[in-house]
Amino acid sequence: MLDRVRLTYKQQRFETLAVAVVCLGAAALALLASWHLNSVGVPASCLVDGRVPYWNGPMDASWMPAACQLPSQRFTDALTSWDVRIVSSLGDVLPFFVGIAMGTPLVARELEQGTAPLSWALAGARWKWLAGRILAALLLIVPLLLVAGLAADVLRGAQEPGIDPHASFDYFTSRGVFFVLWGVAALMGTVALGTLFGRTMPVVIVALIVCLFARATWERVTDAYVLHGMATLEMPGSSSPGELLVYQSDVLYLDGKLYTGTDCWVSNGVPGCQYAPGDEPGPSSIGPQLAWYVVTGDHYWQVVALESAILLAGSAALGAFALFWVGWRRPY
Repeated sequence: MLDRVRLTYKQQRFETLAVAVVCLGAAALALLASWHLNSVGVPASCLVDGRVPYWNGPMDASWMPAACQLPSQRFTDALTSWDVRIVSSLGDVLPFFVGIAMGTPLVARELEQGTAPLSWALAGARWKWLAGRILAALLLIVPLLLVAGLAADVLRGAQEPGIDPHASFDYFTSRGVFFVLWGVAALMGTVALGTLFGRTMPVVIVALIVCLFARATWERVTDAYVLHGMATLEMPGSSSPGELLVYQSDVLYLDGKLYTGTDCWVSNGVPGCQYAPGDEPGPSSIGPQLAWYVVTGDHYWQVVALESAILLAGSAALGAFALFWVGWRRPY
């Protein structure tokens, strides 16, 4: 098995080197961007809900303390710089690039070049041949993607210096362990497509389409079918940093109470109609609002474990299909 792993790296030396350079380079850039943001040194007293207030020019001088204006301006400039914005978006692209780049040659290239029959004959069993190649890819991409994902966590912490990134759902599926999970899923899906098509270019095109669709719909599907039962009702105006908005309530609330009227709300502290004793809204009310069902940050690891299990199960199913189908397909 170890010989097959080494042979896989030798046959895919370009992909191996490219994946290593890209992952380590992305991690280095994320750490450099984090240092750039942390070097601003925004005082803790200037944070609003754990975040540095966005500097919007002289108009912010009216409400922002003078001691916070310069640090906020410098932090906003750093946060909107091209390097920080590019590195921050890598979590939506890098894992899929790694999975597709390593997964495409494992089967599709061998079939396309006509070397698969000889490899199968030397291996003794097709599934053993493919299992060794998948193992080689996993041993390479898992630690590399983990390093890049942890660096992305550090960057998220620098972007929101007063919020623990492991208690915040802000972009949580584009950093941390999800780097590894998306990369493994893309790898297994690409290998499965390779056993079906046996051609490099169709595999790359279909894998890109499938990965983009999966990434674009993941939050919507998990919120609707996985996290729906974990959400708790949050009244308007009582949000906490880092929470996950799951779905919106279908009834209106006014100052923490169900709203049953049509025009009974307060504008500028002046009631618009009569209320029953004890039902009067407070002077800060801005009218009826829809509440949200949310998952708070203290359930971060529970949500991560649940969604990780789903991605791992899907990856295992795709890998099992590839191992099964490679033994049935024709060697061309």
